[in-house]
Amino acid sequence: MKKLFGILAIAVIGLAACEGPMGPPGKDAESTQWFVRDYNVLSDQWSERTEEGDGYFFYYFERDVAIPQLNEFVFDKGFVGVYLKMNVRRDGRNIHVQRPLPYTIYGIDEHGNPYSENYSFEIRPGAIRFIVKYSDFDEIQPLSCTFHVVMMW
Repeated sequence: MKKLFGILAIAVIGLAACEGPMGPPGKDAESTQWFVRDYNVLSDQWSERTEEGDGYFFYYFERDVAIPQLNEFVFDKGFVGVYLKMNVRRDGRNIHVQRPLPYTIYGIDEHGNPYSENYSFEIRPGAIRFIVKYSDFDEIQPLSCTFHVVMMW
């Protein structure tokens, strides 16, 4: 009988000690911060650059944009994602899409030669750099683009 009473007492204490649903975080709790913004880069805003190495030389284009919210903390511990916003024709309709960078567009030039244009980015505290490189390494001025930047920390 004592064993049964002891087991019953342990079961009651065990059930009473269970926690209920967690309440909202206190005022000192960490929460996720967001920064979302579009940046338009016009065709004439791209800066031409060159890169030269052992046996190669090519042109590429870049555009730096200041983002004060991209501080040391976001740079070291946050997330920065960039998307190329585009209008594409699909099933006879124009639709708006976002393509994550890096992203490559393939095409055929006026001479029938295939080429690609690669869109990428790099970050540093306080700024982002959008980059366009062409596979034929020619001096082709990029078109105007809209980049969608998402940061979380």
